[in-house]
Amino acid sequence: MRAASVISRQGGAALIVALVALVAMITAGFALFRSVDNANLASTNYQLLRSAEQNTDMAMNEALLAYMQAHPNAALNVLDRNTDQAAIAYFAKQQEQNAEGIPNVLAALSAPGWAADGPQATGWPGEQIDATSRQLRRYVIERLCDAVGPATADQCRRYQYRFPRNCTNNCAATPDEWLPFVRVTVRIDGPKNAVVYAQMFLKGD
Repeated sequence: MRAASVISRQGGAALIVALVALVAMITAGFALFRSVDNANLASTNYQLLRSAEQNTDMAMNEALLAYMQAHPNAALNVLDRNTDQAAIAYFAKQQEQNAEGIPNVLAALSAPGWAADGPQATGWPGEQIDATSRQLRRYVIERLCDAVGPATADQCRRYQYRFPRNCTNNCAATPDEWLPFVRVTVRIDGPKNAVVYAQMFLKGD
């Protein structure tokens, strides 16, 4: 009878150890699964940011060409810098912005619709769709002025531009000129409603 009691107690202890080991294995499995999932998510985010950086550079370049009146699509060129031209995403007056400094006219845009091959066009002026990264890029150009019209000292944030000493073409009568600053804001829309913003400040003319 005493030997049977010892065997019974040993069997119960082994069951407890087995259950503890099983719980530990399950916990380790969940931890490994979560680690792999986080690694995949981080890798996806990194790829998104890398491709968004490339699209941001292209959108900035397109906006710069439009402002300098050298865009391949002549209809997007900013020919009159003293007036708002929403049809080409240019504003001579700085637009209202959100807490992050993003113009509401851009931040409030709806996310694009999606098809099997990527985002669909929204009709925003100058927008481009990158088929490789499946990202949509849009931009807004703003003159940092409180009103439309000539860039006066009381209405605009300006900088002093000095003409070269040997200037012979399009030179003002005075050796320098005060010109407004310009802000370009880019919005990139990617898969799964991902949105990336970037800004660049220019010395306008």
